[in-house]
Amino acid sequence: MTFDRIGEWDQESLADTECHLHSMMERLRAILAMPTLTAAIFVEIAAIYNNVAYIFLYLESNEAHVRYDELLPWRAAFFDDADLTEALVRSIEGFRCDDLSLEASRQNYLAHLRRPSRHDNLIAARAAELQTAAKAVLQDIRTDQTALLRSLGIDPGSGDPVATFYRLSSRTEKVAVRAKLGLIWEKVRDRRLDDLTDLIDQQVILRRQSSAAVGYPSVLARTLELCRVSEADAVRFTDRCVHGAMASHRALEEEIRKLTGAIDRPIDHFGNYVHRLTGGRRAPLFRLDGCLAFLAEVGRAAFGLDFVRLPTRSPHVIAFGVTEGGHDVGAINFDLWHSGKRSSNRTTGIRNRLDYAGVVQRPVAYVSCRFDGGREGGLITFQNVHSLFHEFGHALNHLLIVTRLPDRSGLEYLPLERLENLSMWFEKWAFHPELAEAFALDATAREGLILCQQVKGLEYRRTHLERAVTAALDLEVHRHSTASLAEVYPELQERYGLANHCTLGDFLSSFTWPMFQAHPGANFAYLWGAADSARRFSPVMTTSVAAVGPPHEVRRQFRSCFNFDEPSDEPDSGAIYEFYEKIVPGTAPGWAAA
Repeated sequence: MTFDRIGEWDQESLADTECHLHSMMERLRAILAMPTLTAAIFVEIAAIYNNVAYIFLYLESNEAHVRYDELLPWRAAFFDDADLTEALVRSIEGFRCDDLSLEASRQNYLAHLRRPSRHDNLIAARAAELQTAAKAVLQDIRTDQTALLRSLGIDPGSGDPVATFYRLSSRTEKVAVRAKLGLIWEKVRDRRLDDLTDLIDQQVILRRQSSAAVGYPSVLARTLELCRVSEADAVRFTDRCVHGAMASHRALEEEIRKLTGAIDRPIDHFGNYVHRLTGGRRAPLFRLDGCLAFLAEVGRAAFGLDFVRLPTRSPHVIAFGVTEGGHDVGAINFDLWHSGKRSSNRTTGIRNRLDYAGVVQRPVAYVSCRFDGGREGGLITFQNVHSLFHEFGHALNHLLIVTRLPDRSGLEYLPLERLENLSMWFEKWAFHPELAEAFALDATAREGLILCQQVKGLEYRRTHLERAVTAALDLEVHRHSTASLAEVYPELQERYGLANHCTLGDFLSSFTWPMFQAHPGANFAYLWGAADSARRFSPVMTTSVAAVGPPHEVRRQFRSCFNFDEPSDEPDSGAIYEFYEKIVPGTAPGWAAA
């Protein structure tokens, strides 16, 4: 028996989908009526739930285009029926699997199905309240910033006030005026610093209580259960990253001083620095179809995959079937245009791989972005290009996970420190010299592309210290059993010499992001991915796309991205800074002089 329907559930096929859900429920109830389960029947249960989850994740991802209200009772029937859940637990508890991987899967399903305790529910509810309150403070800060801009005669409308202020500062010629603007902006941001710090500290305390209740000595110890590195490994790697970022930051500050004349707080003048370097030239736009064609070319050369455009009824969704040697691997759905409902770019596995005992389900990845769809001809910015390349790496990673059971075959199966390795490797193709050929750019447009690459490289250099210190702060506060953010930050400030370079207020908003909420203490994973990808991609910058393979060798190099059991080899943190300072064109010290 196979369950491998990969289709699109839209308004014209919802009736068929309901029939499909009905038949799966009938089969599930027939299974639960059996006196005992077998390994093959357990796999069938896993296949049913993998498929049901796929259907609803797909529909949720396309809710702007498909009305599926009539199917919602089916979601409740599969996932919210207490009697059905209890019957599943009884059945799955009643047998053991000789196959170790299948037994691990059985244990995972039991852990998922068992209802959380009242204490767990109270903790979750309180955490949600604190997160909502923190988001409200951030919105208040945004309102304050908007009011400041309006007092200066600038109306950002519904746009981001931070972006509006950046444009204002970058075009302000007088050093003294820019310096004053920077101080006022920070003062407005930090007006609510104590409120935000207190809410984040309360979240940390709640995590400590929850972790202690299940026997962990710290929040970090609990999070590291999802990693293949020790606490000592994480601390050592993060420490090296902060030292490297500090050196890179000082070098950038000196470049800014030389070009802008700013002496104090030179990073406040970064926008003007970039404006001077670029001469105020406008960045070009790029064709989406050229991006997708280039990604397909890289996927074919590096991993031996072919990409076939699949028909979709929705103009908002682009779908590709992925094959290898004529055999189906899975599918990637791209929903790239801003719908007003998404707040960030993301890639999710809406179905995981299952290939066990004759039951086959191929993985499906969903790439969701928020590009401006108002431009004629499917044109996107270079930032969009960079984001699309990153998300494509996540999608391909999801398809190539090697394990055969759905609870262990998605991106969430990988150790946290490896989640960004392949995605960050793919994003670096946005800097590759052959990208201009993929876009078929003329000489003027090629200069524009190089300009975009230069600016993006500089933006990375500007955020090196912010990323590294954020990771260190996240790590340290979740290692501690009692210390608050306001107590941990001065320790870091003294250890790394952060005074005059950054303040606690620069980092607090990051603690409301999904990664921090889901995996507290593990933000070093982004640095891990940045270092690993920079080390691997640096030699690719002088290699043609066609010569980047052979695919079997590339897969061997990336085997830790596809198999949990591979070791997590610590990457050289210095590769991050070398890539953006020496390899990305025009971002190295001396560009200003050129």
